[in-house]
Amino acid sequence: MPRFSRPELIVSDRRTTLMAAFGSAVLSAVIQIVLHAAGTYPRGAASLTELALNLLLAASLPLAVRFPWTVGALAVAITTALALGGTLAPEMMASRIAPVAAPFVVSFLVFLLPWRQAFAFAAVLALPAIPIWSPSWGALYSGLSATALPALLALYLKARSELVRSLRKRAELADSERHLLAERAETAERRRLATELHDIVTHHVTEIVLHADALRVTTGDDDARAAAEQIRLAGTRTLTELRDLMRVMNTGVRTAPADRPDDDTGGDLAALAAADRAALRVEGDPGTVPAVVARAVYRVVQESLTNARKHAPGAPVTVTIAYPGDRVDVEVRNVPPRRSVDPTLTGAGSGMGLTGLNRRVSLLGGTFSAGDDGDGGFTVTVSIPATAT
Repeated sequence: MPRFSRPELIVSDRRTTLMAAFGSAVLSAVIQIVLHAAGTYPRGAASLTELALNLLLAASLPLAVRFPWTVGALAVAITTALALGGTLAPEMMASRIAPVAAPFVVSFLVFLLPWRQAFAFAAVLALPAIPIWSPSWGALYSGLSATALPALLALYLKARSELVRSLRKRAELADSERHLLAERAETAERRRLATELHDIVTHHVTEIVLHADALRVTTGDDDARAAAEQIRLAGTRTLTELRDLMRVMNTGVRTAPADRPDDDTGGDLAALAAADRAALRVEGDPGTVPAVVARAVYRVVQESLTNARKHAPGAPVTVTIAYPGDRVDVEVRNVPPRRSVDPTLTGAGSGMGLTGLNRRVSLLGGTFSAGDDGDGGFTVTVSIPATAT
């Protein structure tokens, strides 16, 4: 006997299939009991054995979902037993031999088995249901209506269900493909806009760097020369960051570029804090963290000081950086602003600074938090493991 391999059912839920099988079993049993009580079958009017066999087949219908071969064989055996009983007692022969549950059994077999195997069962079941050794037009009609007709009807419903399921799946695939194409188009447009933004920003920052470098060379004022050098260095770092971000966007690689030295920590934190008149406190050895973490720390402090200048002008800012050995902890805190905030300055940003910092810290396996400290000030807290690469 070949191994049973159940294809997809007409119903999508196993529970629904079992409920249909139980409903068919109850309906078959009720019909059989009513026919027996009404004396419809002369052969079985006084035969409790015939009733018991019919009820047994009806009760086995729920098992067809799990064991279709077994239930099909039981239907053939019971139909054969009823036919042989009628042959041995011709005076009890009725025009209908096939059990009431036979059409339900055939229908479930068509749904649960490959159609060739299901129709083979229906043909074998039709032999005793007619029966061919004692044919009559009534027996022929009864046998075919209990086997061939439900098999053809179930095959039609199964084919229609599979067609509908195939069309639905094709529609879902087409919808998924449309969403994918839309996402690709959106990604391409975002990349194009990012490239255009990069070109614009790079052009203007390059101009700033060139003018700052020219001022540094031509001016005789030491303070102006120092300020110009600071502007030049900040512009150069900005161009490097933009180039790195574009490389990540185009390749998806989040590693340090080959042209960036391994000891590049992003900049001098002391000079950065001094330029913003922020109090800097460092605990531990900065050499315990890799360069990529040091660059992230510099970027966090830089963005936090920028936000403090914009949203809390004139307020004292405290930067605390601790290197316990296994991580680096950063806290940038500012008190409430001493003077009114310039709306033009606060509205000039993109609003993505803190979001970008959060994403950058998360990529390194760290934690990021930023918010009101409860006293009107603002605090940015970051913790990055020293093992991040």
